[in-house]
Amino acid sequence: MRVALVALALVAAVGAVQHAFAPGPVGHVGESHSDVRMSAEFQPGSLYDSRRLIKVSEHVRARWMSLDAILVLRQAGVRFMDITDAQDLHDLSVSGYESTLPLELSQGDAVNKTLALLSTDLYGLVLEPFTAFHNRYYDSENGRKSSKWLQEQIEEMVATAKANVTVTSVEHRFKQPSVVARIHGQSDEIVVVSAHQDSVNMWLPWFGRASGADDDGSGTVTILEALRVLLESSFAPRRTVELHWYAGEEGGLLGSQAIAKQYKDEGRKVVANLHFDMTGFWKRTEPEVIGLVADRTDPETRDLVKKLARAYTRLETREFECGYGCSDHASWNQAGFRSAMAFESDQLEANTHIHSPEDTVATLDFNHMLEFSKLAVAFAYEVGNAKTS
Repeated sequence: MRVALVALALVAAVGAVQHAFAPGPVGHVGESHSDVRMSAEFQPGSLYDSRRLIKVSEHVRARWMSLDAILVLRQAGVRFMDITDAQDLHDLSVSGYESTLPLELSQGDAVNKTLALLSTDLYGLVLEPFTAFHNRYYDSENGRKSSKWLQEQIEEMVATAKANVTVTSVEHRFKQPSVVARIHGQSDEIVVVSAHQDSVNMWLPWFGRASGADDDGSGTVTILEALRVLLESSFAPRRTVELHWYAGEEGGLLGSQAIAKQYKDEGRKVVANLHFDMTGFWKRTEPEVIGLVADRTDPETRDLVKKLARAYTRLETREFECGYGCSDHASWNQAGFRSAMAFESDQLEANTHIHSPEDTVATLDFNHMLEFSKLAVAFAYEVGNAKTS
């Protein structure tokens, strides 16, 4: 059966190959075009030299799968978690930190002053070169270089900040590292605001063109703009506030699982995670809303996000179900921590351009994205400055 599925996938892939090789810059920003199939930038690393343990549902037993079988899942639109290196997170007895969320909003003056500093200018300035990478495949040199470039932008932003902030690269078993910006607080509790940085082509993951503007370049710059104005405001939270840019989300939530596992193993007190995966696209024929993932998230954190949206954005929220392994919020949820995810609409499949050369900056609405940056800033203030335990 698996062989038949692989054969069908390969037949379908033949029709997609030409499209996947649509013209686009390759390698790091400014590199001349070359045959991506031969370039070292696009050769996959060693992650898939052996089978990986893949889980597609809480109700289905995890299976050891080869790369070609994983590609079939991806091409069939099946969401999954690669739990190979985080199997203990998937123990049913797992429990996390019992945190306290604010019952009422108390940071209005500070939040509104900071929101006034927000702008859409950074979105294009970062996204144009970020999407110029041919793709940001997580287990390739290209993925590593795009992460390094992103980290350099964050470090440049932090260099002149008055806030107590550090930037670190988190290495993984695959080539692309995650990036963490930590605004140090007065307590050992941690608030996490996150997005993922990698991109893949649906048919040819490691060398097909995947500009990844919406998925998840939009989330990447949404929280980067939030960081910019937090730093400009000399944000000094009670709780430590971290902004995470995960590697390997497209490989089954690899980077976020590794970090959630590390934090759990080390006994870190994670209060809550608010994740942003795709914030830039919405159908003009539908109401403009903030989508909130209803499944595999914490109901109290969702309720807080609804309050934040009403108080600090112009958009209402609508809940929808995202499915198993939908995005990195699921890693924190699986580790027993509070998590929520904000999405560009209440229709998961609305943007048909993702995982292809067509996921470009031109498809994004920067004014729509700005509402999500507002949400990130508000979450950092209201949860970061809530009374600590």
